[in-house]
Amino acid sequence: MAADVAAGSAAAGSAAAGSERVRTLQQEVEGVKTIMSQNVERILARGENLEQLHSKSQDLEATSEHFKTTSRQMARRYWWKNVKLLLILGLVGAIILILIILLATGVIPT
Repeated sequence: MAADVAAGSAAAGSAAAGSERVRTLQQEVEGVKTIMSQNVERILARGENLEQLHSKSQDLEATSEHFKTTSRQMARRYWWKNVKLLLILGLVGAIILILIILLATGVIPT
C-alpha cells in the first residue's frame, strides 16, 4: 500500500510538472503570436508608406516635367525678345551713325 501511495504521489508530481510545462509553452506561443502580429502590422504600415512615397514621387516627376517644359518655353521667349531688342538697337545705332556721317560730310545741309 505504501508503494501505491508513493506511485500515486509520483504520478501527481509528474502531472503537475507536465501541466506547468504546458503553461510555459502556451505563454511562449502567446508571446510569439504577439510579436508576429506586431510584425505584420509594421509590414502593412510600411506598405502604405511605400505607396504614399510612390504617389508623391510620381507627382514630383509630373511637376518637374511641367517645369522643364515651361522653363524651356520661357527661355526661348526671352531669347527672341533679346534678339529683337538687339536688332532694333543695331538699326537705331546704324541710322544714327549714317546721319552723323551724312552731316559730317555735308551731304545733309545743316
